[in-house]
Amino acid sequence: MITHVLDTSALLAHYFQEEGAEEVDHLFQSNPGTLGLSLVSWPEFATRLGDLVRNKAEVELAFRNYTEVLTVPLPVSVAVACKAIELRTRAKTRLPLVDSLIAATAAVEGATLVHRDPHFQGLAPALLEQHFVRRAEDRKGKKPRQ
Repeated sequence: MITHVLDTSALLAHYFQEEGAEEVDHLFQSNPGTLGLSLVSWPEFATRLGDLVRNKAEVELAFRNYTEVLTVPLPVSVAVACKAIELRTRAKTRLPLVDSLIAATAAVEGATLVHRDPHFQGLAPALLEQHFVRRAEDRKGKKPRQ
């Protein structure tokens, strides 16, 4: 059973040891095998890592650890697509397409969405259970997790 779905922003906070990394680390430690990652997060995460980390081997290792070891991959199904439409329609703020699919994945799984993106705050609690991870100001100069 998936208890939490991690948004790309939560993965990046953890990897770069930004504010809130300890919250995500606690989830990894206390919920093994129950943390999901939407497949639409994969290209987003890989791209951001590639933009921010110069060592390609390090990028590949980090990507593999987060997508194969620490999380369970979750596909985009018809139910997820329909829920994403509903979330985008009912959001009080603009909700980007990829983020609506990630949020919908959490909603369909009955899981908590873990993120640090302010635009998710436009979704009513009745639509989606959320855990907002504290946001860091800037990634520049941050050392990645070893």
